[in-house]
Amino acid sequence: MKTYVNEFLPGKSKKVSSFNYKPITFAVLATLFQLSASQISYAADDSVVADLKSQIEQLKKELAASQQKNNPQTDLAASNTNVPASSPDQQVKKEEEEAQKIDGVVVTGKRQRKQKVLLENLKDVPKSVSIVSGEELDHLGANNITEVLRRVGNVNFNYGNPRTGSLTLRGITTGSSDQIDPTIGTVLDGVSLGYTPLVNGYVFTDIDTVDVTRGPQGTQGGKPSNIGRITFNTKAPTFTPEANFALTYGEWNRLITSAVVGGPVIDDLLAWRGTFQREQGDGAYGNTFPDLKGRASYQNVDRTFGRVQFLLTPTDDFTAKLSLENQPKGSEFVNGLTVKHPEPTVFSDGVARPVASVDTTYKKYLRPWFNTDPTLWSTTRDYYNNPVDVDNNGAIITGSKGATLNLNWHVAGHDLQSITGYRSHWFSAANDEGTPFDITKSGGYITDYSQISQEFRISSEKGKFVDYLAGLYFLNTDNDSISRTRYGNDAGAFQASDALYNSLAATGSGQTILKDSLNFAYKGTQTYVKNKSAALFAQADWHLSDPLTLNTGVRFSHEDRETSQGVLLLDPGVGSDFTTAFGNSSSTKAIAKGGAAAADRLAARYFGSTWANLSTAQQNQLLSGAQVRNGTLTPASLYPVTDAPAWEGNIKSWNASLTNKFNDTVSAYGTLQYGEKGGMSQFAVNGTTSTVDKEQTNGYELGLRLNLLNNTLTINSDIFLNDIKNFQTTVNIPDPIGTAAFLASNPNVPLADAQQFQSVVGNLPRVRVKGLEVDAAYTGLQNLTLSLSAAYNDAYYSKDTYLAKPNEVDSTGKVFQKYYNAKGSVLSNAPKFTANLAADYKVSVFGDKVFHTSADYKFTSSYATSPSSYDVYDAYGLLDMGVGIGRKDGLFDVSVVVKNLLNTSYHTDGWNTYTPNIPRWFGVTFKSKL
Repeated sequence: MKTYVNEFLPGKSKKVSSFNYKPITFAVLATLFQLSASQISYAADDSVVADLKSQIEQLKKELAASQQKNNPQTDLAASNTNVPASSPDQQVKKEEEEAQKIDGVVVTGKRQRKQKVLLENLKDVPKSVSIVSGEELDHLGANNITEVLRRVGNVNFNYGNPRTGSLTLRGITTGSSDQIDPTIGTVLDGVSLGYTPLVNGYVFTDIDTVDVTRGPQGTQGGKPSNIGRITFNTKAPTFTPEANFALTYGEWNRLITSAVVGGPVIDDLLAWRGTFQREQGDGAYGNTFPDLKGRASYQNVDRTFGRVQFLLTPTDDFTAKLSLENQPKGSEFVNGLTVKHPEPTVFSDGVARPVASVDTTYKKYLRPWFNTDPTLWSTTRDYYNNPVDVDNNGAIITGSKGATLNLNWHVAGHDLQSITGYRSHWFSAANDEGTPFDITKSGGYITDYSQISQEFRISSEKGKFVDYLAGLYFLNTDNDSISRTRYGNDAGAFQASDALYNSLAATGSGQTILKDSLNFAYKGTQTYVKNKSAALFAQADWHLSDPLTLNTGVRFSHEDRETSQGVLLLDPGVGSDFTTAFGNSSSTKAIAKGGAAAADRLAARYFGSTWANLSTAQQNQLLSGAQVRNGTLTPASLYPVTDAPAWEGNIKSWNASLTNKFNDTVSAYGTLQYGEKGGMSQFAVNGTTSTVDKEQTNGYELGLRLNLLNNTLTINSDIFLNDIKNFQTTVNIPDPIGTAAFLASNPNVPLADAQQFQSVVGNLPRVRVKGLEVDAAYTGLQNLTLSLSAAYNDAYYSKDTYLAKPNEVDSTGKVFQKYYNAKGSVLSNAPKFTANLAADYKVSVFGDKVFHTSADYKFTSSYATSPSSYDVYDAYGLLDMGVGIGRKDGLFDVSVVVKNLLNTSYHTDGWNTYTPNIPRWFGVTFKSKL
């Protein structure tokens, strides 16, 4: 027997026995120490703590073994990534509750052990997985997609609004096209999301875990994904009463209020959990347009979110959980935040660019039309000076709703699970051209997306020779979108070529014609995408021996993908008679067939006469108005909504892995994976359709799991290779109509520099990515947890791939080829190295208080967002940090949070523009737990 000085009961000593307790004594110990809990403070000698922790760990192991013996039932696949289903919060909370019954000191260890518990839970998963707890996200106020993914390994959100932002995993980027299936899957509470924008604008509050599973996925259920899957799990209702509140106030008038309440409605039968958050605040960049100063700022936040969940447990074998979510439409100014600068005057080889090709947009704003009131605007003073100086740019408006019903029934030695999901998303942009003039407005996309999914699973109990899972999956998606632009009364003066502008702006009637040629004209591309998917999947763990497990899985899906599209003149505007009178050509020289009456109306309107009685100069002015209008609206490009041939076919996925558990601290696995993604039909220029082939991915992976240094260091690492054939992505194809429109407005620009492209979905022959990934957590230092997620990626085009040359390539040679072979080139948005280092320190102070601090540093090596050397991010690091103090019972806590502490500036130079990053931000958070 050892004797320790007991600091919990001053002046007394306490004998701590060194023999091992049996599980049956756990409840007795709990009762005894609960009776004395009121006399126990939170400070303790380190030796006492170490001894007690050792006893607790032994008790937990024996208790777990006893429970497994008496009740071997476990959930094989409650998570789509096969990460063990038990919530780390619940697991650690249970351990802490047990520990607190022995001694309150261990309460400070919950936060310290969380990340380690998460990594240890992955020791039997034969896949590369990076995981972070919701508590880690909460420490630094990470509640949006950018900040959440900054804390997990080898995944990134590429800047954009909720619709245009994209995800990159292992150097492979999922695009934002409405027609392409995500290469990187996302799952929320068991429901696969068929549309990336659903998660891009989501409010991540009251999160349990976020994990990233890499490589082809699908044999374990949900929607298949070829390069990996990101799974978000929210905290579920419990029968323990709970009430948490938080208030954050920070720079730029940022105010975040959140609340979580829940507990039993009917004891042991019905529980609920309500999660609510409101975040509102200005952005870092203001609009300098005089009439709008103080009314709108850019990178602002306007998000309201609510989630209500109900858990029904009528028997020990059946549970039902219903989750209802609503994120009402909020207005955030994102598009239009642009820093402009002059274009390079020479090509990359030093040859001078043609003068007519340089700064064509800037030169148009030098016209007298745009410089009549220097108090409002002076092009030479303002064009390159202010990131935001606009009069008609609207906010990005997004909103979403969701409902999920999870049914779980344990019967006949199996677990039956039903997951029913509904999701909707609404997005609207209202862009202008980026100046205080009325050139364009109400531009961009409006998207209305919805999906319904149903999944059925059956899984066996664990502990037998074969653990298996099988199921059915159904998904219907419906996406209705329109990309549109409305033109204003300054559009004609901007779109006109120099010759047309000079001839029309010289007279009053000509100026009116310039205004009316495009004013209120409204052109849009309407697209309908409907997809149906039905799948059968199965997966099994074959326990060949105690250390050796073979995992196999297969999936078969049938895809039916339909696309309809039309390019429409939604409103002809004021100048419709110009096209009616003179036809569709941008070089029209005479009245079109059937256009005489419209020509007379124009003559009467602008000159008070008839066409026949106009002078040649007056007739030429009307013809010039038609040329300006047609060169911009390109009436020949219009076509009604038309159905493209549907893509219908089968896709498959499979995987095989072998895991060898050498001992309790070392295990290794090898995995082969294969996945496919359905093809599609789509529209290109003039309503022509093209077929996109299905994508095929082969994955190879070797992994090692280690628990070292007396179980204080956990390391999960892997090397991988992914080969993707017929990679689906947005590609640029020549756009003859767009090129003709550009030349009509800029006739002096050489054809090589005037070439315009249309972005469509296409197949690239083959891309390859190989690399190394490491996730680690260390708890060997008292009160401190260190975690690391690091990766090396080498992602490149592995076969002949022809891409459009960037602007800086010399186009003046006798034979200029606009495309180049990119074989061997690095993919866009694919940094070679990324690393996330997090530190979390928590210690008891002042008896019943806790001091805590957290830091998270994300390093990203240099990478490019396009083939242009001007679209390169230099290597950078972002440091977020929080420091706080609070009561141990959670009744009060205050912390200071700083994001981008070092005020790092990271952006590309851009050919002529770039978007600035968000600078350093300070905030103070108050929390209370009742």
